[in-house]
Amino acid sequence: MKPVRSIAFAVALLLALPLSAKEKVDPAVNASNKGAFETVSTWVRKQMDPGGRYSYVTPDERSKVNARLDEMERLFGDKTEVSQMSDADKLAMFNKQEEVNAILAKRDNERLICKNEKPIGSNIPVKTCQTAGELEARRRNDSQYLQRTQNSPQLRSSGG
Repeated sequence: MKPVRSIAFAVALLLALPLSAKEKVDPAVNASNKGAFETVSTWVRKQMDPGGRYSYVTPDERSKVNARLDEMERLFGDKTEVSQMSDADKLAMFNKQEEVNAILAKRDNERLICKNEKPIGSNIPVKTCQTAGELEARRRNDSQYLQRTQNSPQLRSSGG
């Protein structure tokens, strides 16, 4: 009986691995050489536009990402590889890259967010998953609806 349990546990563990891997966000910016960086930089800037993968970045975050990308481009200068940079420039490049990736990971519309919640009337938790883009769109729609209903005139019934 013990071998059956161990095999079942091993199979369950292997099946759970792909689920946990989906929730990890890959870094958007990885500046190892100038050509790849220019391509990724252009892509990131385009994805911050409405409808893009990072369309929910705040104006503050957008300006910070654009500034860091510009600074990273200046760090490359006439060099084609990060390995050609001084140690101080490599450190600066790494720090700017990490800052950009942190902002983009937080605002990635494709990032999967899962919750275990108990439905009303049950003690058995159910796992529900949505993308960050879906949650942000719902939050914005709810906020707009609330503003419209609060600003619209209310009909009053006569208490006669």
